[in-house]
Amino acid sequence: MVRKKTLYKKTSGIVLGILLLCLYFSVQAHAVGIVSGRYPTRTPTELSLEVKVGSPTPVNLIIIQRLPPGTALAAANPPYKKYNAKKGEVRWLLRNVQAGTITVQLKLATPVKPDQVSAEIRCMDPVTGKLVTTQVK
Repeated sequence: MVRKKTLYKKTSGIVLGILLLCLYFSVQAHAVGIVSGRYPTRTPTELSLEVKVGSPTPVNLIIIQRLPPGTALAAANPPYKKYNAKKGEVRWLLRNVQAGTITVQLKLATPVKPDQVSAEIRCMDPVTGKLVTTQVK
């Protein structure tokens, strides 16, 4: 009888450990799939950032487009929230986003090399409440 109880305690501990690991990795995989981004267009004077938003959707997105400092902007769609020319950072705050694809376009008055630009997408994970940051190169 004592042997059965000991075996039960050992196996239940192992099963609990496996379940916790599965839960941990499923939450990690979910966080990675909330948002993703890529540049379908990246020329010296035009950038197009495609952001895919998964489900459940975050309420808001912050997009930070990094350019060489001093780059002059010609146009943006949607309009950006803030541009810091000294840092070369263009920021958008997109509210009440829906699942699907969002395209952010930027036309530059100053040409840049395509490898000089990158972006960062930030949002709160709707499941865990943690800040998620996705880098786009």
